[in-house]
Amino acid sequence: MWFITLVKMKKAPNPQEAEAMNKMMTEAAEKLGVKIHQGFMTLGRYDAVWISEAPDISGPMRMSMMRADAASSETLVATSYEEAMKWMH
Repeated sequence: MWFITLVKMKKAPNPQEAEAMNKMMTEAAEKLGVKIHQGFMTLGRYDAVWISEAPDISGPMRMSMMRADAASSETLVATSYEEAMKWMH
């Protein structure tokens, strides 16, 4: 399953804090069976976006509850256009 996570920081972290948080989240993801394929810093409503993959929703759900003191997040389940079209028939 694919997931898109939108992240809004509660305060702007300094570079050291940001690096430490990124490392902690990457390590946690691995332990939960979540592979983060790509992370982006973004302009607009959200500060970051992660594209990840996991066998089911349990890992991404647990990750969404981590570090709630530092950021809020919204995780979307994603599927390819081709897969979604198969479901339509």
